[in-house]
Amino acid sequence: MSERRDRPACLANFSGQPDRAAALARYAQLAPRYDETTTRIRKVRRRALDLLALQPGQTVFDVACGAGAILCDLSWRVGPSGRVIGVEQSPEMTARAIEASADCCNVRVLCEPVETFRSPALGDAAIFCYTHDVLQSPQALANLFAQLRPGARVSVAGLCLLPAWGTPVNAWVLWGARHYLTTWRGLQAPWVPLLEWCPDLRLVERYHWGTGYLAVGTVRSR
Repeated sequence: MSERRDRPACLANFSGQPDRAAALARYAQLAPRYDETTTRIRKVRRRALDLLALQPGQTVFDVACGAGAILCDLSWRVGPSGRVIGVEQSPEMTARAIEASADCCNVRVLCEPVETFRSPALGDAAIFCYTHDVLQSPQALANLFAQLRPGARVSVAGLCLLPAWGTPVNAWVLWGARHYLTTWRGLQAPWVPLLEWCPDLRLVERYHWGTGYLAVGTVRSR
């Protein structure tokens, strides 16, 4: 049964874990207009890119890369000797990402869940831009970090909730985000699951009245 005929997204997201089937269905519908609906996070994406401090020749993972908005920028930063690996489970979004990066010879987009993808090379860096479901999937994080080198730099940007005093703003955020993620779990501090692999992860700033965050850290030695 489709989600339209089942519970609406705002209720379905009370599930305690990400729902891949729901995500695939939602992003099939979101893909044609995805770039138009995410203009307000462009500056945040750029800041997350800057935090990676990429060097020529490095391999970087764009985790749940969506329509590929930052793939070419990543490509430019690692140079022709570097690699950019985009990972995206939605076929419709993957097609957009491949099109967006068609002129970048060092970009490869894998249409696979983060839980099961295999990179052709170990990563020197990884970026998470609005990838809440991935952050709430232990299997996805375990698979990803197994393919990152010790010392790899990680930047993350996304939504978060205010304390109880911000309930009206939180309600507005949840309504606006309802189709872009499939679980509300962990939104008070979405970055916490990353601490297992990046103990030095630190919040750099909050934005959008405190309902967004940027964080950066490095992968611990095994």
